[in-house]
Amino acid sequence: MADHKPEDNQEDFVVYLQDEDGNDVAFEHLMTVKYKDHEYILLESKQDIEGCMQGESIILRIEQDESGEDIYVTIEDEEEYQTVFDKCVEAIDDMDSGDETDGE
Repeated sequence: MADHKPEDNQEDFVVYLQDEDGNDVAFEHLMTVKYKDHEYILLESKQDIEGCMQGESIILRIEQDESGEDIYVTIEDEEEYQTVFDKCVEAIDDMDSGDETDGE
Protein backbone atom coordinates (compact mmCIF):
# COMPACT_ATOMS: atom_id res chain seq x y z
CA MET A 1 0.00 0.00 0.00
CA ALA A 2 1.80 3.10 -1.12
CA ASP A 3 -0.26 5.28 -3.44
CA HIS A 4 -2.53 7.93 -1.99
CA LYS A 5 -4.61 10.86 -3.10
CA PRO A 6 -7.13 13.08 -1.29
CA GLU A 7 -10.71 13.14 -2.50
CA ASP A 8 -11.41 16.83 -3.17
CA ASN A 9 -15.20 16.77 -3.03
CA GLN A 10 -15.42 15.27 0.44
CA GLU A 11 -15.54 17.16 3.72
CA ASP A 12 -13.43 14.42 5.30
CA PHE A 13 -9.91 13.76 4.08
CA VAL A 14 -10.05 10.46 2.23
CA VAL A 15 -6.87 8.59 1.32
CA TYR A 16 -6.81 5.86 -1.28
CA LEU A 17 -4.30 3.07 -0.83
CA GLN A 18 -3.78 0.22 -3.24
CA ASP A 19 -4.17 -3.35 -2.05
CA GLU A 20 -2.07 -6.27 -3.24
CA ASP A 21 -4.25 -6.61 -6.36
CA GLY A 22 -3.89 -2.93 -7.33
CA ASN A 23 -7.42 -2.00 -6.25
CA ASP A 24 -8.02 1.39 -4.63
CA VAL A 25 -9.19 1.12 -1.02
CA ALA A 26 -10.67 4.18 0.76
CA PHE A 27 -9.48 5.23 4.21
CA GLU A 28 -10.48 8.26 6.27
CA HIS A 29 -7.58 10.33 7.65
CA LEU A 30 -8.05 10.59 11.41
CA MET A 31 -4.81 12.27 12.43
CA THR A 32 -1.12 12.73 11.79
CA VAL A 33 1.34 12.42 14.68
CA LYS A 34 5.06 13.14 14.90
CA TYR A 35 7.49 10.82 16.68
CA LYS A 36 11.24 11.36 16.56
CA ASP A 37 12.17 12.26 12.96
CA HIS A 38 9.05 10.80 11.30
CA GLU A 39 5.39 11.58 10.85
CA TYR A 40 2.74 8.87 11.03
CA ILE A 41 -0.80 8.79 9.72
CA LEU A 42 -3.76 7.16 11.44
CA LEU A 43 -6.34 5.96 8.93
CA GLU A 44 -9.74 4.31 9.37
CA SER A 45 -10.91 1.83 6.76
CA LYS A 46 -14.10 2.87 4.96
CA GLN A 47 -14.60 -0.66 3.57
CA ASP A 48 -13.71 -4.26 4.40
CA ILE A 49 -10.39 -5.52 3.05
CA GLU A 50 -8.24 -8.48 3.93
CA GLY A 51 -6.68 -7.84 7.33
CA CYS A 52 -8.66 -4.65 8.04
CA MET A 53 -12.42 -4.46 8.43
CA GLN A 54 -14.51 -1.31 7.92
CA GLY A 55 -14.11 0.97 10.94
CA GLU A 56 -10.75 -0.48 11.97
CA SER A 57 -7.69 1.75 11.99
CA ILE A 58 -4.15 1.40 10.70
CA ILE A 59 -1.02 3.44 11.37
CA LEU A 60 1.53 4.03 8.61
CA ARG A 61 4.83 5.92 8.57
CA ILE A 62 5.05 8.79 6.08
CA GLU A 63 8.21 8.73 3.97
CA GLN A 64 9.22 10.32 0.67
CA ASP A 65 10.03 8.51 -2.57
CA GLU A 66 12.82 9.46 -4.99
CA SER A 67 10.76 12.35 -6.40
CA GLY A 68 9.90 13.76 -2.97
CA GLU A 69 6.29 12.53 -2.99
CA ASP A 70 4.80 11.26 0.27
CA ILE A 71 4.35 7.50 0.51
CA TYR A 72 2.88 5.49 3.37
CA VAL A 73 4.93 2.60 4.72
CA THR A 74 3.97 -0.25 7.04
CA ILE A 75 5.69 -0.06 10.44
CA GLU A 76 7.67 -3.28 10.87
CA ASP A 77 9.23 -2.53 14.28
CA GLU A 78 6.83 -3.58 17.06
CA GLU A 79 8.22 -1.10 19.61
CA GLU A 80 7.96 1.80 17.14
CA TYR A 81 4.38 0.81 16.28
CA GLN A 82 3.36 0.54 19.94
CA THR A 83 4.88 3.95 20.78
CA VAL A 84 3.09 5.63 17.88
CA PHE A 85 -0.15 3.80 18.76
CA ASP A 86 0.13 5.12 22.34
CA LYS A 87 0.66 8.66 21.01
CA CYS A 88 -2.48 8.34 18.87
CA VAL A 89 -4.54 7.09 21.83
CA GLU A 90 -3.20 9.97 23.95
CA ALA A 91 -4.13 12.50 21.25
CA ILE A 92 -7.64 11.02 20.95
CA ASP A 93 -8.06 11.15 24.73
CA ASP A 94 -6.93 14.79 24.71
CA MET A 95 -9.48 15.61 21.98
CA ASP A 96 -12.24 13.82 23.92
CA SER A 97 -11.33 15.71 27.10
CA GLY A 98 -11.46 19.00 25.20
CA ASP A 99 -14.90 18.16 23.82
CA GLU A 100 -16.26 17.53 27.31
CA THR A 101 -14.99 20.84 28.70
CA ASP A 102 -16.26 22.79 25.67
CA GLY A 103 -19.83 21.83 26.46
CA GLU A 104 -19.71 22.86 30.10
